[in-house]
Amino acid sequence: MRDCSRRCVYCGISLDYDRATLDHVHPLAKGGTHSPGNVVSACPPCNRLKADMLPAEFFLRHPWAGSNFILYARAVHRALKRQARRAVSLAFAEVRAA
Repeated sequence: MRDCSRRCVYCGISLDYDRATLDHVHPLAKGGTHSPGNVVSACPPCNRLKADMLPAEFFLRHPWAGSNFILYARAVHRALKRQARRAVSLAFAEVRAA
């Protein structure tokens, strides 16, 4: 919670300990680990929305979540932040091209 500024890293809503859930950014079902650099706090709706999607897939579908992730997920692996930046850039580029 401290590393995420007590916020959901995907939507940015303020969280308390009773409402927060843990999310594995790179899902366990797809080879992720329980390491601190892969675990973030998320609100239940965002955690369900992400489900077991890989970070790039989730951020490409929901660029707003990627933008918040870049801002609030301070202690994640650098590779996950790079994926978020790339996916958000691609998503916004597709919107501009359309």
